Amino acid sequence: MKTPVVVSEWLAEKVEQHPWSSVKEARIVSHEWRRQLGGRTMSAALTASIKPAENFSISIGADGVHDEYVAAAKNGVLTTLLSQSFVSVLACEVKLYGFRDDGQDSSYAAFFMVAREATERLLGVVPDYPHNIAWDFREPQSALNGPPLQTK
Repeated sequence: MKTPVVVSEWLAEKVEQHPWSSVKEARIVSHEWRRQLGGRTMSAALTASIKPAENFSISIGADGVHDEYVAAAKNGVLTTLLSQSFVSVLACEVKLYGFRDDGQDSSYAAFFMVAREATERLLGVVPDYPHNIAWDFREPQSALNGPPLQTK
C-alpha cells in the first residue's frame, strides 16, 4: 500500500518540523495489560525503560515472541511518544524486554495496549505517576541520526 500524502506530511511535521522533547529522568516500568471480553481474556506483559538521549533509539529484546506482537509493542510506544501535545518525545532511548506471551490470550491488541500504557507510565502522563517529560526542546535529528535539520 502506498502511504497517503497526508500521513507522510503529518509524520514529517511531528518529527522534522518541531523540536523534540526528552524525559527528565530514566525510568523502568513492568506492566501487565488484561481485559476480560465476554468468554475471552486478552493479556500481555512487558518491561519498558526510558532515558534521555540526544537521538531517538528503540531496542527490543523479544526472543521467541511472534513478530506481530513485537510490531504491536513498537507501535504502542511510537504512538504514545508522537502524541504528547504538539511536540514528540523523541530525544530518548527506549528499551522493551521481558515480553510475556500468554498464548491464546495474547494478541496484537494486547501487546499494543500493554506497550502504550507502559510508555504512558514512563512519561508520567497518567494518574499516580510523576510527570517525566522534559519540555526543554531539542532540534529534530534526521531519520539517520545525522546533523540537526534546518528549520525556518
